Amino acid sequence: MTEPTPILNINLFDIKIPDNVVLYSQFLNEAKDLARNHKALFDEKEIPIDIFHNCSIAYSGIQFSRYLGSACFTAIGKKEVEALRLWYKLFIENSQIPVLNTRVTNEVYYPEITNNLINYSVNDILLKKEIHDEIKGLTNQFAKSDRFEKYLYGNIKSFLQRQLGMHIGEKEYISVKVQEFSSSGYRPTYHGGSLAAFRIKFCTNVYLPHILRLGQAVALGYGLVMHRQ
Repeated sequence: MTEPTPILNINLFDIKIPDNVVLYSQFLNEAKDLARNHKALFDEKEIPIDIFHNCSIAYSGIQFSRYLGSACFTAIGKKEVEALRLWYKLFIENSQIPVLNTRVTNEVYYPEITNNLINYSVNDILLKKEIHDEIKGLTNQFAKSDRFEKYLYGNIKSFLQRQLGMHIGEKEYISVKVQEFSSSGYRPTYHGGSLAAFRIKFCTNVYLPHILRLGQAVALGYGLVMHRQ
């Protein structure tokens, strides 16, 4: 059985961030710089600095987002939570802005493949360019739905196996069914480019955490999965 996964969410209500991805990227870079400036502390706990953002990471377990106009960080996974806790301590000690109003939420996620389909929706899930080009070339809506299902399946399976270390047995089958999808245009990404974004309603037999993000650029808060009735 896979061990429960810790989740840490920190809402920095004193740190106001305009709705601008460039500023999101800048704040994420500054978070990484703070960790880099105290590398010895991270090395002591065997936490790599690149855990905050690295193109080679299969899934960014530390994610930045904006909540009620303020900065918010989420960490998923034991090492990621440990890294974010250490960063938050350093941030409090070094911040030039008084940090007086913060909400820290600790959660535990138990990954589970069930026998029932659970309804979810995801807004602004970003696609790799080659996948978007492939979908644009499909004229049949069923074929497009099938491609989205494969994309979601790959993202969910990767999250469970690579991020959580979950073993999926031969008799355990992940099912994904897309119910609706629509384009939401293009969204700017971390390195100044842009990727196609979609809104998708789907169901799967995997119980997913409510803070899970799927697709590309999850470190910037894209692809948030929400539970539906």
